[in-house]
Amino acid sequence: MPIFEYRCEDCGEMLEALVRGADAEPVLCQVCGGKLARLVSVPADLKRLGGFFHKEKFSDAEIASKGLTKYVNRGDGTYEKAAGSGPSIIDRDKLPG
Repeated sequence: MPIFEYRCEDCGEMLEALVRGADAEPVLCQVCGGKLARLVSVPADLKRLGGFFHKEKFSDAEIASKGLTKYVNRGDGTYEKAAGSGPSIIDRDKLPG
């Protein structure tokens, strides 16, 4: 069952939701009632360890070697590239849509 991340288009509130196949995705922000947008997230690399799932952490070099890109939130509405290829800065206010 996937966990999706959402961001409110009005207030910027972030939330995660476990969405099962038949469940409806959340559409309204619980804080302000604004419209939620589903975010693109990097999938977790899960390994089965002794009956528990473990989320493995990768170094920036390992992320880049897997063909992925890591961005870090700078807190001002922009994301700065920390590893991999792609634009060096992404501004959420300049994204299409």
